[in-house]
Amino acid sequence: MRLLAFLAALATASLAAFLAAFLAVFLLAAPAQAHVRATSVAVDLRSQGDGVAAVVDVEYDVLARLLSLDGALSPDADPNTAEVPAEVRRRSLDAHAGDAAAYVGERLRLSRGLIGCTAEDGARVELADSGAVQVALAYECPASGALTVRSDIFQASDGVVDETTTMVAYAIDGRRGSTLLDTARTSVTVGHTDLLSEIPRFVRLGAEHLLTGLDHVLFLLALLLGAKRLRDVVQVASAFTIAHSVTLVLAAIGWVSVPGWIVEPLIALSIAFVALDNLLSPTARHRLPVVFGFGLLHGLGFAGTLTVDGPLSASTLADLVFFNVGIELAQLAIIALFFPALLFVRRVATTPVAARALTLGTVAATVAVAGAGLVWFVERSPFLA
Repeated sequence: MRLLAFLAALATASLAAFLAAFLAVFLLAAPAQAHVRATSVAVDLRSQGDGVAAVVDVEYDVLARLLSLDGALSPDADPNTAEVPAEVRRRSLDAHAGDAAAYVGERLRLSRGLIGCTAEDGARVELADSGAVQVALAYECPASGALTVRSDIFQASDGVVDETTTMVAYAIDGRRGSTLLDTARTSVTVGHTDLLSEIPRFVRLGAEHLLTGLDHVLFLLALLLGAKRLRDVVQVASAFTIAHSVTLVLAAIGWVSVPGWIVEPLIALSIAFVALDNLLSPTARHRLPVVFGFGLLHGLGFAGTLTVDGPLSASTLADLVFFNVGIELAQLAIIALFFPALLFVRRVATTPVAARALTLGTVAATVAVAGAGLVWFVERSPFLA
């Protein structure tokens, strides 16, 4: 009985000690956990000709800690009692104006439709009378399409604040309003767009992207040089189309992300591989899987033209579809022009001399395409250039 009593007393004392320790830790940790460093950002957007003018106000102390500027108060300092001469802050900001403009310009992203706006050079950075840092930016944007605004200024990953609230005021395309962005909602679409009027623009944009991208054109030509029959063309074109359509959509909406320094060299290498494969394995059965795999790469390259900063919507998906339609129309145009001409030359080259000349010409063209792909691979590879 005495042993049981002793064990019971020991268990009770241990439990009491554990609860006391837990309570002490909780009480000590609670103030630190309750302390959340928050800041606010103000963004004012105005239509300016074909572009957009943006004025961004951010808290000096937060930006100063992020960029290591002079005159920053510690996170626990009371701004009502702690004072830093404005001249100290102004001199430090002037010395790092480029860094401030680069940070804000990188984190405030604008796009019209699916086309990203470009921040122009010459941003103005100054210390406002209120003590905030004011960054004035000008963006060059497409002429039409709803404007999507995304702000990643002072995110928790920056390590200087826990929460950021961004007030966006806008006067865009004759429409005025304001909206609030926070951690849960980092983008908003303003203005108005007519879906039917956007269809021709995105079809044209997709076609232009393929036709002006010489690497994509040479890849198609390499595929056509290795095709013997119309059925071969239909198969490889279908495999390429399905593959690049998948990654185009997934990359454009942000579900797949591969750095350009990886994608671009591999696209160049795909050109050389297919061209050399025509010479070394003209009847290879692995052609369709290879084309499908390389089509996935080219889709990532196509997606580099587009940006989806706002929430996914029916309008966004429609823009992606019609951009892809433009790519397919340009692809069909290349096939319709090149492959019938190639078939015609093959059919009329009936004499031994003509057949030999055709073979030499095909080999020379294939080697030239492979050479171009290898040169681009070296130029685009960060480890070889």
